[in-house]
Amino acid sequence: MKHFLIVWIVLLISFTSYADTWYEGTLVFANSKSKNGLIENTLGSDYILFKASKDAKEEKIEASTLSAVILKIKDKTIEYHLRKVYLGWAQKKISESSWIEVVEKGIVTLYVIGSTMSSRDGLNSAGFLDYYCIRAGEPAAKMIANVSTLNNNQTFKAKAPLYFEDYPELAAKIKSKEYTWKDLTTVVQEYNKWASKKK
Repeated sequence: MKHFLIVWIVLLISFTSYADTWYEGTLVFANSKSKNGLIENTLGSDYILFKASKDAKEEKIEASTLSAVILKIKDKTIEYHLRKVYLGWAQKKISESSWIEVVEKGIVTLYVIGSTMSSRDGLNSAGFLDYYCIRAGEPAAKMIANVSTLNNNQTFKAKAPLYFEDYPELAAKIKSKEYTWKDLTTVVQEYNKWASKKK
């Protein structure tokens, strides 16, 4: 039986491939203030390197003072939030804060975290995408889908109806497979539209 080593990749983009590169972007602080300038791809560390302009002095900003980092990479704008997530299938233990990528923002915000599973000899590997949701005031984001080469809809069908149970019609669509993991963004958008009418 092969032994596998789980290697978590906090961000979907491999920052190693962008080493020593600065991107235009915005830092959003926990107090809601923000800074626009150049940001180095150091989201996996305790500090974010920032410059107000190309020739400006480099600033070392503590990651824990931030709530979001928005990067412009090529023709894409990618936003990351510093969030805790519930761990494992039981979703009882909570992780430390880490940077996770925003997929859809709203009353419920959808995030994605990429990970890989590699054999001990490094010859075989498989990729996973874990999707999480959070509402304002919740202590951590909850996993609602896990996409891999295995049964992609199993986690979604089990977890998503529980998370969206306050909207029974939507939960029913997930249970009946009218919506599957491929409809993640649509599900969150539909929920946010419904929830906004309740305010």
